[in-house]
Amino acid sequence: MAYRLEKLKELLRNTQRVCILTHRHADLDAYACGVATKELISKFGLNALLAIPEGPSREVKSFIEKLGIAHQSSGNCGETDLVFLVDVSTYAQLNEFRDLIGDGPVVVIDHHEVRNIAPTVSIVDPGATSCSEIIAQVFRDLGIEPSGDVATLLIGGILSDSGRLSRARPSTFEVLAWLLKLAGRDYRDIVNAMAEDVSFSERMARVKGLLRLRAYRAGDYIICLSNVNAYESSLADTLIRSGCDIALVASEHEEEVRLFGRGNKRITEKISLADVFNDLARYFNGEGGGHAAAAALSVRSKIDLTTMLIKALNIIEQRLGIKASRISD
Repeated sequence: MAYRLEKLKELLRNTQRVCILTHRHADLDAYACGVATKELISKFGLNALLAIPEGPSREVKSFIEKLGIAHQSSGNCGETDLVFLVDVSTYAQLNEFRDLIGDGPVVVIDHHEVRNIAPTVSIVDPGATSCSEIIAQVFRDLGIEPSGDVATLLIGGILSDSGRLSRARPSTFEVLAWLLKLAGRDYRDIVNAMAEDVSFSERMARVKGLLRLRAYRAGDYIICLSNVNAYESSLADTLIRSGCDIALVASEHEEEVRLFGRGNKRITEKISLADVFNDLARYFNGEGGGHAAAAALSVRSKIDLTTMLIKALNIIEQRLGIKASRISD
């Protein structure tokens, strides 16, 4: 880490315009890491702009509103000398902001195992629960304390992406304790701010996805396939909580087909969704990445959703070495 941080500081010394990009529709982890990165850069005497393709998620808006934290996304970056990619595993997650990359230097802050991005500086830790944990550790290693609001956001990001600490490692608790001292808030207030009412449209998407569900059994594993037009990750999380070991949710957009995958701890002890989606990206000539328990794929062409889902199922069968059978009753 020390060598990478020295390279980062060297880059910042030779930079005037910095842009920070998260993945589209940033969740709490991506948003928190983006805001923290912006504040960290300001400590070096530089101004940075934070851009979020498609804007922040409803989870983010609800969290910051309940805690009275100001929204910090600029919406656009313009010309830039240096780009930070936060929680981004594939360029496809940047939408039109992808054009900002160009041939300039890129810094990646991420916890995904597989990505199609070759950065100038890589601050990546696949063992971390979240990007929030990684950037908090960067602050600690540099001897810099984040503000109370940023510490609060990072706590939220860690809790959100770690499944309320169900996937935490010992260093996660060390970072969390450090952030809590700096946040100046009651831990219960932060946890309570993460509770949110699910909108009618999201509930409707979940119900439609459940109605379209096709489930398969591969040995002792249950693999669930579905498709919706929005709230793909919400449906995938719902399917995992319902008992699926793997949830694959496809969606079709104007010039793009997307696939989202989630896996529970049982299945990730056998296979990694990052590897599965990497295979899918090569097969469909798309862009995919992620980590063992969560991954995403984007294909810029018209592909039948069922074809994509069945191909994903076939790859999972091959990696498990088990033929799956359809569950009908």
